Amino acid sequence: MSTETVCAGSVYTVAPGAPVELFPSLVERVFNRLACIAEDGELYEEGELHPTKETIEWARRVLLRVLPSYYLRTAEIDVFHGEIHVSWERNNKRVVAFMPKPDVLKLYVERTKEGGEVVHSLRSLEETREINDALKWLFS
Repeated sequence: MSTETVCAGSVYTVAPGAPVELFPSLVERVFNRLACIAEDGELYEEGELHPTKETIEWARRVLLRVLPSYYLRTAEIDVFHGEIHVSWERNNKRVVAFMPKPDVLKLYVERTKEGGEVVHSLRSLEETREINDALKWLFS
C-alpha cells in the first residue's frame, strides 16, 4: 500500500485514497468576498468610507492565520465605515474580529445565558492566535 503524497493543482491525495480538496470552496468564498469587498458598491451607503487596500490585505493575513481553516467556512465578512468585520455565530455564542486599519485587531466575544443575559467582552489583540482560541470556544 502506497502512502506517497501527490499534489495536483489544488487537490491533495495520499494514494490510493480519494482526493481531498486543499483549499475547499467554502473557505475560498471568504477570500473571494474579501478581494472584491472594496469594489462592491452595494455594501456601502452613499459617502461611506471604503476599507483601504492595506486594511483588506491585513484582514487577509489575519484570516490566513485562522486554524483550523474550516472555521472560515461559516465566517461572514461585512464592512462598516472603512472597517472590516468578520463574524461567526453558533447557538448562543458569537465572535467578531474587527480590523479597522492595518495592524489593529479587536475581538468581540459574546454569549447569551439562559434567561437572556448577555455576557460579552471587547479587547485589542496582540496576536492573531487569540482568534483561534475564541473560535475553539465558539465551536465547542
